Amino acid sequence: MKRWIAALGWLTIGGTALAQTDVTEAARAYREAHEAAILQETLDLLRLPNDAANREDILVNARHIVGLLEARGIDAQILEAGDASPAVYGAMDVPGATRTLLLYIHYDGQPVEPENWASDPYDPIIRAGRLEDGAATVEAPLSGAIDPDWRIYARSASDDKSPLIAILTAIDALRANGHGPNVNLRFFLEGEEEAGSPHLRELLEAHRNLLDADLWLIADGPIDTRGDPRVMLGVRGVTSMQITIHGAERVLHSGHYGNVAPNPAARLARLIASMRDDTGRVLIDGFYDDVLPISDAARRYIEEGAFDEASLLSEPGIARTEWGPDAPYGEAVMVPALNILGLDAGSVGPGTRNAVPERASAAIGFRIVPGMSLERLREQVTGHIEAQGYMILDREPTDAERLEHPMIAQIRWSSAGYSAASTDAGHPLIGHLIGLVDAASARPVRVVPLLGGSLPLAPIQDVTGTPFAIVPIVNPDNSQHAPNENLRIGNLWDGIELYAEILADDWDGN
Repeated sequence: MKRWIAALGWLTIGGTALAQTDVTEAARAYREAHEAAILQETLDLLRLPNDAANREDILVNARHIVGLLEARGIDAQILEAGDASPAVYGAMDVPGATRTLLLYIHYDGQPVEPENWASDPYDPIIRAGRLEDGAATVEAPLSGAIDPDWRIYARSASDDKSPLIAILTAIDALRANGHGPNVNLRFFLEGEEEAGSPHLRELLEAHRNLLDADLWLIADGPIDTRGDPRVMLGVRGVTSMQITIHGAERVLHSGHYGNVAPNPAARLARLIASMRDDTGRVLIDGFYDDVLPISDAARRYIEEGAFDEASLLSEPGIARTEWGPDAPYGEAVMVPALNILGLDAGSVGPGTRNAVPERASAAIGFRIVPGMSLERLREQVTGHIEAQGYMILDREPTDAERLEHPMIAQIRWSSAGYSAASTDAGHPLIGHLIGLVDAASARPVRVVPLLGGSLPLAPIQDVTGTPFAIVPIVNPDNSQHAPNENLRIGNLWDGIELYAEILADDWDGN
């Protein structure tokens, strides 16, 4: 891919040929002249608490972001619908532009447990490197050169506030140097992604008239673990359930009632074993019926190094993929998964009692792939459990039900979750984007056909019917969702240049 990009060596902007390096150099020069101000804008945004469950804090963030957009001359407003947390919308039209990009970012964050952080998660600090390496803090105000290996530690430093600053700074840099932007821009900034996007579809449908675009560009997630840029074309869907197997109405003596009282822990273990085998293959009837086969293009991307296979296995200490001794990582995450997330029954260790527990529970998560539906999956799972002889309840059993039914399972499905989504790798705009990202970096672009994780892209695809692609910028070791979340400042700098290249192009002729 680099060969034809190098041979091309230019972008068409405003009807004139502009050297590829001009945009990058202009963005870099602007950033170098404004580093302290860029970091200050980033720190100010990170100081706003943004737990997705706290609607008032989300509203404060939304108002702040409206101000950031308006400062660039972008028409901005807060979007609401029903009980949804506010989203922020922005629109900027460029004279003569024929294409429109819609930029999606979420500004809410995961909840925090401050006692597990090395510093206040909502009082961002800069360290001269990684916390794990003992890096000291860098005192503000900042002056002089800023080391790209310095890191900002705060909730949402990487997931997902910093991409917004990178995009807005890219716009500043292009305008300052007369390079654009050369494409119409729309912004949709979500405020409840970390809560499972329960109202995203409602928001999209309520404001569908604002969302026309040629391509949704999703600014979320980390770059490749090798330090290479990525373009990701799909995500797995996600849902989960809690299942409790009920036994007697109370804990019973294992001597008096062993072989008499049903043992919920043993029954739960057997039920789980009936649902998946040792390779992770799901044994539920019909589970794979709607799964789309892995395309030739996807296999080619995997073979060309879409994933850092060696690191993804060796770093967490995995001998081989569960899916099979010869199955590559990329293939394993392109099939659906049934994951046991947690088990609870009786007690172990010093607190173990010679007793039969009265119940046993499991949290079970599902990652699903394109072609599968959440509704059908839930029907299949419930049908399988019934076929094992269980009466299904969504509440605690009554005394009469315990006496009448020897096998009782209580199931509660999560209200959060969404289907998988993917975009056509053959779409001309996707090919154009891959070329831009590839040309913007000295490192090879890694095209990921389907990410193992999940993002709420299915509602976007269903409501708008628009192709999408994910173009991340943050460091892979950012500890997103965890204590001491961080952003390597050099990744923010690189992100400014990358987004500048994307926004400077006019996307004409595709």
